[in-house]
Amino acid sequence: MRTSSRCMFCALSIFVCVAFIFYSYDVESGRLKMRIQNPSIATDTITALDHRTFIIAPYYEPRLGRSVRVIAIIHVSVTELYCFFHCSADEIVFTRAEIDFHRDSFGFPYGTADLLCAEPSGCDYTYMSFSKSTNINQNLLFEVRNRPPQPISNNFTVCISTLYGNYDNVLQMVQHIEMYKILGASRVTMYNTSCSRDVDKVLRHYIDEGTLEVVSWPIDRHLQTSKEWQYSKGLSSEISYFGQTATLNDCLYRNMYTSKFVLLNDIDEIIIPVKDWDWSSLMESLQNEHPDTSVFRFENHVFPTLVNASGFDLWPHLPGVNILHHSVREPIKWKFWNGRKMIVNPRDVFQTSIHSALKYRGESKNIAQDMAITFHCTHEWRNDITAEKLIPDNILRRHNVSLVPNVNKVIQRLFPQ
Repeated sequence: MRTSSRCMFCALSIFVCVAFIFYSYDVESGRLKMRIQNPSIATDTITALDHRTFIIAPYYEPRLGRSVRVIAIIHVSVTELYCFFHCSADEIVFTRAEIDFHRDSFGFPYGTADLLCAEPSGCDYTYMSFSKSTNINQNLLFEVRNRPPQPISNNFTVCISTLYGNYDNVLQMVQHIEMYKILGASRVTMYNTSCSRDVDKVLRHYIDEGTLEVVSWPIDRHLQTSKEWQYSKGLSSEISYFGQTATLNDCLYRNMYTSKFVLLNDIDEIIIPVKDWDWSSLMESLQNEHPDTSVFRFENHVFPTLVNASGFDLWPHLPGVNILHHSVREPIKWKFWNGRKMIVNPRDVFQTSIHSALKYRGESKNIAQDMAITFHCTHEWRNDITAEKLIPDNILRRHNVSLVPNVNKVIQRLFPQ
């Protein structure tokens, strides 16, 4: 009897283990023979699955063995999400997503994350949907981008994040976009939360010209945003600096297979070559010197707007900073953190933060200031220096022959006196 009981117990244990294994497998992935009735295609940049999970966009990821990477904003408490591939044969294949939180959430409860979804075999798909369980509870479909990868059509694309607070710096925006074009940009991608009517007129001009792509970024409709980059006790904000890292990662993937290089910076910054004339010659020099490098980081040099060091009094009727007024910069504070900005090969970068890439292939290099700098024209001014210690620097003036007439042409067209 004892032997028989032990055999029955062993058999029952094996059955339970096998059942659990099959149950676990079923939860991890599965196939459903069905078609979603009257599905809608997601058109918003930010789509809420619930109050803790927001989908930005899915991108084909051939670098990791045929998968899809979904850029998302997720609460730190989320541990389980599912990807549903909508196959052409009225079949839906679901798989549990690997949730990869970016390490730079800066202490806020919401941050950028990647959902990594393994591509199922035998499924011809264009769209995906997402859920927090294995039950499909939404009929909203997301088109998978970059599938197949497109041929490179631009040498340089500038990613700008983000305009907010009814952004009204009209003149500096025109000057910076014209400088980007002079330096070699054929495309600028900009994320817009809110801007003034005059700035909107500028945006529409560059969209019509074919230079600019504006991505609506209504983050403040979903979360309590912060102008601060780091969380501190007492803040009611839920996400750092208007979701800046999410916009940069979306912009990286949006331009991954159409642009040879991507620049990641703010609207008040320009990466300017010192020895070379434009970005093409700069990157040729840098790649010859650093052939295994995919991330190039450039020192931040602040040109404070509180000091007017020139007599360029053009366009006084326009709101905003005239960067041609400001030709003195703060000295670098050695052994102190410097918020560098980047030029990257997007096909070698998997995740990026604001001042550095988080996951990438190859190497990341800090570029010396005698090669190029990040020209940062801002009201910020270090309180440990006086005006006498500011350094004269006319690096921008080298491009005045092209910059001034190009800016003037745009302003005369949009804001004639």
